[in-house]
Amino acid sequence: MDYRGRVAIVTGASSGIGRQVACDCAARGMAVVIAARRREQLEEVAAACTAAGGAVEVAVGDVAERAFVESLVERALARFGRLDVVVNNAGISKHKQIYAVTADEVEYVVRVNLLAPAWLTLAALPAMLRRGEGYVINVSSAAGRIVPPRETVYAASKFGLTGFTEGLTLDLQGSGIHAAVIHVGPIDTEIWQKTDEPTAFRGRKHPPRIVSAAIFEAIERRRHDVWVPRWMKLAYGFRLLSGRLYRAGAARFDPVPAAVVDAARARAASARTGLP
Repeated sequence: MDYRGRVAIVTGASSGIGRQVACDCAARGMAVVIAARRREQLEEVAAACTAAGGAVEVAVGDVAERAFVESLVERALARFGRLDVVVNNAGISKHKQIYAVTADEVEYVVRVNLLAPAWLTLAALPAMLRRGEGYVINVSSAAGRIVPPRETVYAASKFGLTGFTEGLTLDLQGSGIHAAVIHVGPIDTEIWQKTDEPTAFRGRKHPPRIVSAAIFEAIERRRHDVWVPRWMKLAYGFRLLSGRLYRAGAARFDPVPAAVVDAARARAASARTGLP
């Protein structure tokens, strides 16, 4: 596929997967609109993209804000005159016992992980329809198929993103616009340092470049569903085979301590206000 002259939007581009994807787009001759909250890191990514040969538009903001997300399409069209690829990569973790999760946290995670990709997709569709071609790539998570312990809210948002993408693959038939979801497993990014509570996972973390490679595979081979690393799909098959065994295994892998339940029950008792 000849990427030269094409234009991509990449969210969450200040580090990790987003940075890798942006640089790989630039190396292929694409212009890139890179979006994230941290200006200094984005400027560093922009410099790397420019050095790789791609033109760059830097957009600093929070994808939890709908107006900012929609402005990315406007900036791509104003600066480069077209839009070919959207990579919805921005995401936020929420690794926390459910007893400690707040309603505000639920709302923010859903806004970043699900609503933002939906907003950007809807904003991008008209430009893609006018050209008769486009690619919407949503970076989801293995948690969007296999729920890990202490990630109820995160998994819900990623299940939603997976479902949104699968719906797109049906609704966009005949339009020339291709949609794909990338189910990402353990990748070596900053997300591991941003969890609310320590994680039980001690296995190998793969480099972001394998996710970027999967994204370009989804574009070039028009694949709708890609697992990274690929063995994660076997874990999904096991999950489908036996929910009981999966729950038992998860309970052994990362059990809920009795002290956590006791503390939550004590807080609930102290918060009673005349209710039975």
